[in-house]
Parts: sequence; structure tokens; C-alpha cells
Amino acid sequence: MAKITNAEIIREGFGYLEGFRWYENEVWFSDFAAKKVYRMSSDGDKLEVASSLDVKPSGLGFPRNNNPLVVGMDDCTLRRILPNGNTEIIASFKDKAYEANDMWVSPEGRAYITQFGYDLFKGGPPVASHLIIVHPDGTVETDEEDLIFPNGVQLTADGKTLIVSELFGLRLNAFDVKEDGRLSNRRVVVQYENELDVLDGIVLDAEGGIWATMPYRSEVRRVAPDGTVTDIVKTATEGHLVVSCTLGGADGRDLYIATADATLETLYEGTARVEMARVEIPGIV
Repeated sequence: MAKITNAEIIREGFGYLEGFRWYENEVWFSDFAAKKVYRMSSDGDKLEVASSLDVKPSGLGFPRNNNPLVVGMDDCTLRRILPNGNTEIIASFKDKAYEANDMWVSPEGRAYITQFGYDLFKGGPPVASHLIIVHPDGTVETDEEDLIFPNGVQLTADGKTLIVSELFGLRLNAFDVKEDGRLSNRRVVVQYENELDVLDGIVLDAEGGIWATMPYRSEVRRVAPDGTVTDIVKTATEGHLVVSCTLGGADGRDLYIATADATLETLYEGTARVEMARVEIPGIV
């Protein structure tokens, strides 16, 4: 039986948060309603704007020995966040994606980017779409064509496996990563059938567990490599969407969670919060 833990609110007053990442002892995240990227202290007391953009930001990534990267949702760009907070476009893939979404960046700078794939906000039907790969030299290509709203994404610690959640596919997938960064050998880690079990942002822990946010369940589930749910964190905001998470803190055992008082129709009018819970297994260092 899964262990249940309760989260607590540590910071409020945001629009709609995405892209949670732990970087240099801070929690980084995007507020696409406010068009800002924030960096926050581990306890939530200190908050700084890392970048203000003219587009909606989403996924964040941190290549080794380089500036942070951010996804531009509406213009489907990959941008570098400069020390002064400005951004510069390093890749554009408007012809290959519709509403870019989350991202994971490998240490060498290869970005794996997910996308909506269709007009969610106007009620369009879900359609199969693909992942975007931006290589370190700026080359853009697509991979894995049959994903229904690919969403959360992260590489394992050894860089050999990519985990991807499908929001409306109701599943977590694993892919082998080849030497050139392309993907192969897709397999399903867990498949849900209930339409309430949609999956959003994810984070991996040091034992291969996948913490997956469940927007309609007010919880984050830890899914073991065999698909078993071992732990559940219940958020402090019952009925709010639960959309992104990351592991961090001094010992890597703080699970930071984005929640939002919103529906698909009111994403830009909701009030988002950062919540936190203590878990047993630390994140990947």
C-alpha cells in the first residue's frame, strides 16, 4: 500500500507555474501567465525574477558550463537566459511543433522538448505528436511520432533512458537514448485507464522512481520502475490542478510542487502556489 504524505504551501501569488527544476541550490520555475522565470530559495522566503519575456515561458534546462535555457511556448523557440535576464533565441521549431511545453537538457546541452501538438485551449481534439530534439550545435529534429500530448520529461542519471509522460495518453513511457541522442525501444512504465489519471510534470529520484503530478487528483505519485505506486503526496489545495514538481533542498528530499486554482478555461486567471513535502528518497544529483 502506498505511503501517503501531505504537502504544505510555502509560497503564493503566482499566475500559472510550470517547468520546476532544482538548480544551484534554488528552485527555478516559469510563470507563463506572468511571462516570467523565477528563482526561489529552498524555504520559499526569497524570490527573484531570473528573466522577463515577451512570450510564455515553460520548460527550463541547465546544460553544463552554460547559461540556463527556457522554452518559449507560443513561438516554439529555445532561448538562452543571459546573466542580465534577457534571452536570446538559439533555436526555432515553429514548423515542427504546436505550443511547446516542458523540457529536459542533458549536461552536454541536448534539449528534449515536449509539445501540446494541438489547440488545447480552443477545445481541439487530442492528436498524436512528436518530441523535439535540439542538439548542442542547434540542429533541430523530431523523434517518436505517436505521443498524445507529451508532457513531463527527464533523463535518467546515466543519460541512457528518457522518461516521458503523456497527459492525455494516460501513461509514462521510457525510451533508450542512442549515442546520437535519438530515441528507440519505447516501452510503457505504467498505463492508466481512468480519464482522471492524466499525467503532467515529472521528476526522477535516485532509485529510479518517477514522481508524476496528477492534475485532476490533487496529488503527486511516485511510480517505481515496475509501475507500482509506492508513495503519494497529497497537496494542500484539494481540487486545484497539480502540474509540475522537482526534488531539491539540502539533502535532495524536498519535493516542490506547483498547484493552480484554475481550469483549462481559466488557466490565465488562476492563482498558483508552490507547495512542498518531505520524501524518503533524494533526487538525482
